[in-house]
Amino acid sequence: MEYHIEQYNDWLSSNIGLIDAFSEDALRSLTLHLLLGRNYRLVTEQNTKSRQILTHLWLSDVAKNAKMSFGDNWRIKLLEDLSCIRRKSKEQKYLQIWLTGLTNKTLKNIGGTQNDLPDILETLEHHIQTLLMTINREDDIDHAWLLMMAGAATLSIRGTDKSKIGKRLEHVFIRSALTILGLQENTNFWMNVDRDLEVDRETDAEVETSRGRIRIEVGLIASGNQEVVEDKINRVGDNGVVIFDMVGSRTRIYDTANRRRVKLIQIRHGNPLQELYNHLSPLTRAALHNPPSSEEEIKESVLQLDSSVFT
Repeated sequence: MEYHIEQYNDWLSSNIGLIDAFSEDALRSLTLHLLLGRNYRLVTEQNTKSRQILTHLWLSDVAKNAKMSFGDNWRIKLLEDLSCIRRKSKEQKYLQIWLTGLTNKTLKNIGGTQNDLPDILETLEHHIQTLLMTINREDDIDHAWLLMMAGAATLSIRGTDKSKIGKRLEHVFIRSALTILGLQENTNFWMNVDRDLEVDRETDAEVETSRGRIRIEVGLIASGNQEVVEDKINRVGDNGVVIFDMVGSRTRIYDTANRRRVKLIQIRHGNPLQELYNHLSPLTRAALHNPPSSEEEIKESVLQLDSSVFT
């Protein structure tokens, strides 16, 4: 059966701004948003929604083609056809999971494997047919099934984007900021420092000072997760820095930070580069560069960063 995978990938590459959210161009763009104090989620959310919409349209085309090829029993036959493909594309691997209304994570959570998919699908089909008969909507099974597949695809896409982009961007952001301020990695600052006898947890970055090092933690945390910021405050130590996206108006993290002698820097609606400079400048052994101030200067600084900053 024809799966139109090449067309689907053409849709993605032609219409999604961050088709590869981990590419150098994508990470430069997201880093610039953060350094300007903007909401990077507006960029990634648009990217995610575009991927969802195009994936839903692709699933609709696949289902329509399957019904033309296999008739009313297209769901069972489609899974059988997919099972016969020895070298499945990643799209076909996702499709056979979504066809059962599941994600890869959910399949693992219920203790299932790829070998269980035919039984899962057969049981599910019987259940949905019975369910729709009770509300006199049995003729809508294809529509209901497609909505279920789209829901599974949405969960997969959102889960993948959220878990991967945030952590990668945190590291790229702090590396970019410290480099723009004139520090050199592995000379004046170090990334992803492993735990040791002195520090019992990995640290996002450490910066050389006149009397040792200070720790920096980055958390691109939304306002509803201030406990994550509090945890980072407790681990950076005196003069340490915690950089976060934003927190709610009733937060008490600033009280906690003052007690711990920790510098907090909010990205959203702020100037994180200038605040980082103000805090580090009296402490670092190496003299810092004055940070760019205007939007155009910050943009130029990000564009001039070496590719290695983003890899």
